[in-house]
Amino acid sequence: MRTPRPSPASAEDLHARLAARITALEDRVRRLEARLALEARKPPLVRTRASASAATVRTARPRCPGCTLELPRGRRGESCVWCGFMFAAVTRRRASGPKSPRKTR
Repeated sequence: MRTPRPSPASAEDLHARLAARITALEDRVRRLEARLALEARKPPLVRTRASASAATVRTARPRCPGCTLELPRGRRGESCVWCGFMFAAVTRRRASGPKSPRKTR
């Protein structure tokens, strides 16, 4: 058995419902704008000590000189797992540390 279809709403009823929704949305936008203005007036937070997120900064992982993608953890093979670059083709770089000034000739 079919359920009866709701009768189409009158144009006046539809207009009244839409006007109420628009008014509610405009009110929400006004409230959000006021809250944003309050947040913008606050001074920025200054961190006085290192946070936990600063302590857990990832160290730079070694990258393939061919494709510059990070190499996966574990033992490094003879070639890049991503692009197949042969590591023997280039000399190994020194670990980056504090740079000393170069000697001039």
